[in-house]
Amino acid sequence: MSKRAAKRFISYLLAGSVLLVLAGCWDAKEVQRLNYITGLGVDYEDNDFIVYAQMLNFASIAKVEEQTAPVKAYVGRGKGATVLAAMNDLIATGQGRMFLGHVNYLVLTENVFKKQMLEKVFDFTNRNKETRYTKWFYGTKSDLFDLLNAKTFFDRSSIDSLLGNPEPNYDQLSNLKPYYVNEIVASMLEPSSTVAIPSIELTSKVWREQNRPMPILKKTGGFIFNGTKYAGWMKMSDIMLGRWLQVAYEASPLTLRTAGRSIATVEVKDASHHIEIDDRNSRPRFRVKLKAKGTLMELATQKPLEEIERLAEQTIRKEIKEYYEKGLDMGVDLIHLGQTYYMFNPAKWRALNVDGRLPLDRDSLEDIEVHLLINHAQKYKSPQMKGSYKQ
Repeated sequence: MSKRAAKRFISYLLAGSVLLVLAGCWDAKEVQRLNYITGLGVDYEDNDFIVYAQMLNFASIAKVEEQTAPVKAYVGRGKGATVLAAMNDLIATGQGRMFLGHVNYLVLTENVFKKQMLEKVFDFTNRNKETRYTKWFYGTKSDLFDLLNAKTFFDRSSIDSLLGNPEPNYDQLSNLKPYYVNEIVASMLEPSSTVAIPSIELTSKVWREQNRPMPILKKTGGFIFNGTKYAGWMKMSDIMLGRWLQVAYEASPLTLRTAGRSIATVEVKDASHHIEIDDRNSRPRFRVKLKAKGTLMELATQKPLEEIERLAEQTIRKEIKEYYEKGLDMGVDLIHLGQTYYMFNPAKWRALNVDGRLPLDRDSLEDIEVHLLINHAQKYKSPQMKGSYKQ
């Protein structure tokens, strides 16, 4: 063996011996030893932030077919002058590393909104390198300990609840659309924007478990914002008046009445709308045009289909107008006329706006046109469904 070959052999031998004593990954964390936070809640009291963290045991969720015990949730509470200080107060009792990369929902109390602390919460949650932007976002008036400890059906985890998986419920009953944090932030930063954040509360009046009241999560309304400024809370019955104009609207029932008596229920689907602008005068005027399809769900009184459609159109038109006017009473633009006008004529919007809002009154909404086609009657062959109404 030449001298050069011997030197190369010794080099390879030394390199191989070094590799034998090295560990695979110096900074790897054993996944079973991490404490996974799945939900965060934030309150604000007496100039301090209170952070609530919910942890789940993912091992009990992964093996659903073998699950015989309920999925346990652990909820902790930390307090501090900032959100990070409150989080560190909670981490101090973490019994291991706490991981924020699986936070699936964020719930803030009305105190945070009223004290205009929303941006400080977002600064922590969006700046933190572990948390994702795609967290579901809610507000609440309830105690966060109770909310994050709420039970779900069949002892499932909260990831399968209204907090962690809201879309299936919204698809079936389109009341107030759930949003991710990044969607809320983007909307709030748009000129002349109005944002409604779903309000989640506990109710014991609906379900029972073994004949005992079962507190369950429910959307009860929405927290309304002008940009990032909190404007107030609106109950769900009022929000339902404007559900037809939601961008991601899917379906919801509409009960029709005459003389105080229910005559039919129609499921309204595929609602879409656009806003026309009359900009010829000093102040713009708006016209909302909406189209939708319907399914006849209940028929209490025999009526011609055309009459049912006409009554449904009148009802939807009335609800939209009432929704718009309730917004004016709160000082908000619930049907986004100002934002629409900004995109249509930004220069004139800048000339007309007052504190970043387009001045609106009841006459600003000039007209509402609704066109509804009932094209299905479910399993029954309804005598009303004739000719062009059949699919």
